[in-house]
Formats: sequence, C-alpha cells, structure tokens
Amino acid sequence: MGQPTGVFVPPATDALFHFHFSKCWLTHATTVYNDREAFVASKHAHKIACFQMPYPVDSAFDSTVQDLINHCDHVLILMSELHDSTVSFIQRNDHVRISYFICGELNFTTANSPVHKFYDWFTTTAHFYKHERPLLLSNSLSPYAVKPRQFDALLGRKKLHRDIAYNALDRDVNVVTYLNTVNGNNFDDPTMWRWEEVGLVIEKPVEWTVDRVNYNGYRMSLSQIVPLEVYNETAYSLVAETNYSNHYSFYTEKTVKPILGQRLFVQLNGQYALQNLRALGFRTFDVVIDESYDQEPGVVERCNMALEQVRHLGQLSQQEVLKEIRPICEHNYSHLMRTDWYGSYFMPAFVSYFLQNPQTQN
Repeated sequence: MGQPTGVFVPPATDALFHFHFSKCWLTHATTVYNDREAFVASKHAHKIACFQMPYPVDSAFDSTVQDLINHCDHVLILMSELHDSTVSFIQRNDHVRISYFICGELNFTTANSPVHKFYDWFTTTAHFYKHERPLLLSNSLSPYAVKPRQFDALLGRKKLHRDIAYNALDRDVNVVTYLNTVNGNNFDDPTMWRWEEVGLVIEKPVEWTVDRVNYNGYRMSLSQIVPLEVYNETAYSLVAETNYSNHYSFYTEKTVKPILGQRLFVQLNGQYALQNLRALGFRTFDVVIDESYDQEPGVVERCNMALEQVRHLGQLSQQEVLKEIRPICEHNYSHLMRTDWYGSYFMPAFVSYFLQNPQTQN
C-alpha cells in the first residue's frame, strides 16, 4: 500500500476506530492523529478523517466536519443510530467527499455522498447468542409450541407509535409493558419493564436500556437480552421500533430479538420497513397477515392497520399459524446468524477508502 494513510480520529473515539482498523487489517496502513493541528500539518499523500456520529447532534459537529473536509481527501462518518436529526445531518452535508456508514436504510438517494451499510445492531445483538452462548436459545425456547398469550409488546419509552399500541392492545391476551415517559426509568415496575431474571446480574442501578449488565457471565446491553420468559409466554412479537419516520428505516435490537427467537413480528416502524428488510434477504409474514400497512405513509393510519393484524392473528388458531410461519422464522434466524454483517457489508466499503490512490480522489 506504500506510505501509510494519515487518519484523524477524535480522542473520544480512538478506541472505537482502533477496533475497526484492527478488525479490518488496517493498523499497519494508517498513522492515526488525535490532534487536529498535527493531522492538518502532516504530509501524507492520502488523508482521511473518521468520525462516529454523535447523538444528539449539535451544530459544532457540522462545523468540525466542514473544517476537516478542507484538509483531507475524505471524511468517513459511522452512524450506529439513525434519527431524524442524524438523517438531516446527511442531507445538510451531502458532499462527494463525505461518506456515511449507516445502520439501516435511507428511503431517498443522496445527490453526492456515498452511503454504505453498517448493520451494527445485527452484529452486536446476535454476537452473544452466536459466539458466547450458542445453545442458550435452542435450550430455552419452544418457538412453535402454542402459548397462553398472543403478543409481547415491550414498548419502551414514550413515543407516538407506542402510545397508539398501548391504547389499542388487550392486556388480557397480550404481555404489554410501557415505560410511558420520555426520561423515566422505573425498571422495577413490571407494568413498565419485564426483566429476563435468570442469568442476569445487576451490578449497579440501570438508568437506560443500553446500559451494560452481566448476563450469564458476559457483559452486554440490557436491551440486547432476548426475553426468554416472555417469549415462552407469548406466540408473536409486536416491534415498536425506535423511530417511525418515513424517509429512513432504522433497525435495532428490537427487530433482531424476535428474529433470534424465531417469531412472527408485526412492525410499528416507518414506511417501507418491511420492504427494506426483505431487500436484505429476510422474509416477512404475508402468508398469514396483510402487510399492506408497510406501504401506508400516514403514521397513525399505518399503526392502526398493523394493530388490526395483531387483532386478526388473535382470532386464528395459534397452532395453524405457527405451523405456517415456521419456514419463514427458521429462514430469518439462519439468515441473521449465518450472514457476516460486518465482513460482508461494512468491511469492504470501509477498507476501500484506505486502498484508493489519492490521485483519483475528487
């Protein structure tokens, strides 16, 4: 590769990018700078600035990126979160030399910026069940056995689409929890949160669902633990994803967990969320429900259409439905676990920027 590429990495994300450079076999090919002035003054023929998108986003980050683009060949921005504000950042900073690695799909095309895939939530949520405790799910779950209740709806914090679900769901036949506040964290109230208690060690009070806990001897985010007890109590999952905007699809552990559990799921998400999942190779459940809700642009209308399918499934024979969906669920589980989301999607695109001849850069 010749002379190492000069790379600027903010000090706060030095460890994160050290992980990526090491995993992508780029350590030998890069000279990393944490100091802006030293990076700008460096004489590398090829220079890249690497950022992790902050959340919440502030105007200072716009200024930082705009400044660095004048002093390097390319800016790479990793986005493990997609929100209205972070997607707006992409739209504001749509530049041929700014590339984005996103955890989801955009339902629009950028005019200039290359956009690549960084399915971080697929990788990190599946990791424990794939590499650390590979028999836990098969030994703990019976996904195709009839259950005493219909849906789990573990709704999380207060948002419009979750309000709609919470007000519509029958608590007698479904397991429903809802924190129902924006900032509250009452994890001790079982109507607001259900713990997966077996194997879980809480070492300090939990403030957010992304907080790391000890689960079967492994440190992982609380939100990424598959709720085995709840899944053995219910047949299907209602997924109220983090966001519901129409111009992007953001997939988190909320989508991954029912796939790991080999379950049918109905999504409260943005328009085209199911369509975008199918484009990734997953299958959805139009053999037993009407999934036209995925095409509906109105959030309230889309949620109500999805919830009508929840009610519809409750009127069908669980035994027959579970038999019908088994090939789909098994396919989805296999696809999730066998796909190298990091190596197949993120790594080739990320590495390509460090292999480019600077003479060909725009």
